[in-house]
Amino acid sequence: MMKNMILCVALFVSILFSTPVPVQASQFSDIPDGHWARESVDFMVKKGVLSGYSNGAFRPNEAIDRAELTVMVHKLFNKLRPNLNKESPVQKIQKFEDVPKSHWAYQPLMEMYDANSFGVVDWDWDKVYIYPEKKVTRWDALYFFQSFFGEKMYQMPDDQVLPILAEIDDITIQSFDSTGYSTRYPGSRAVDKIDDGEYTISYSHLDTGELIFANGDIDTLKAYALAWLVGNDIMSTWKNQLEIHDPLTRAEAVVMLHRTYNILLADGSLSTYTSK
Repeated sequence: MMKNMILCVALFVSILFSTPVPVQASQFSDIPDGHWARESVDFMVKKGVLSGYSNGAFRPNEAIDRAELTVMVHKLFNKLRPNLNKESPVQKIQKFEDVPKSHWAYQPLMEMYDANSFGVVDWDWDKVYIYPEKKVTRWDALYFFQSFFGEKMYQMPDDQVLPILAEIDDITIQSFDSTGYSTRYPGSRAVDKIDDGEYTISYSHLDTGELIFANGDIDTLKAYALAWLVGNDIMSTWKNQLEIHDPLTRAEAVVMLHRTYNILLADGSLSTYTSK
């Protein structure tokens, strides 16, 4: 009887210590119960996207860099591979000058960006750079997400775009006419005009009522990307501030990706982007 009991205990201990136990967000020492990003961290751990540091921390408030963000997207949206789906060699990026094959994120970086990744890849004649260790700002995030989900963003109804943008006080939304005269969008409380056009979006309405933007496709890209991200609460504002110059933290990136996943799930297009 005693021998059988000892065998049962031994078997239980063997199973306990030999069976892999999935990592849970609670094992991150800096993601306690009640943390504002806990639900999203839990979700990303479950999907096999996240791992922490060797000391058991996740470092949620640390600024995320381009390589880290790319790897997260690459893991979560495993059908999204823009640079692998290019029939035209002109659109396909063959090499990043600053990403050697030995780089820890080489494959995701080479698969996720093509020649259309405006604001993300940097062209210097025939050389292309991605700056993998550069920290991502909250403004930069719109370009990264546009590279991945631009098709969805352009489906945003025109009549929703400007009202959403007008509520963001740290960008300027202004109309223009054929004379070059510009005025702020009604309701926009941003400064009249800022020197850096990067944070300005200029628009006009044709006689047909069609909404158009200045600077070729650039202002169009910025307008629809921001409207989609903010309108779907993927990116949040604080007291009407997008806080465009602040770094995007690891926690913020996780929450944005989780919310994007849920938006795609809700509109029925998730299977186009991932099998997870």
